[in-house]
Amino acid sequence: MDIKPIDSVRFGYSNVLKTLYKKGKLPSVKFGFYGDEITPKTVTLEHLLPRSQKGRTELKNLVLASANKNQERGTCPLSEMINWEYAGRYFEQFRNIRVNGFDGNKYIEMVMNTIRELLNNERMV
Repeated sequence: MDIKPIDSVRFGYSNVLKTLYKKGKLPSVKFGFYGDEITPKTVTLEHLLPRSQKGRTELKNLVLASANKNQERGTCPLSEMINWEYAGRYFEQFRNIRVNGFDGNKYIEMVMNTIRELLNNERMV
């Protein structure tokens, strides 16, 4: 059995979005998807389709949120948490960003498509 020291164990999820934010490469990003202020210490990756419902850790399924808001949502339907004013402000922070292989405009488009799909699926249930 391979036992690793606690400092080598990684907690949470990693993705280019969170990595760029934590490295200060997205300086215009100050607010999470739910309107919450985020910092490098509080930022988490929020899965729009939760992992427990087979949501993948892919850019099109991820937004930044504070740990508190991420935990508050849990697995409740997106329609119960989304606030379009906050979502619009979130996306505006990414407009025209191009850095290290990340295109903010493409990110906005991908995530908006995911949101539309999820909300349509919720209405059908």
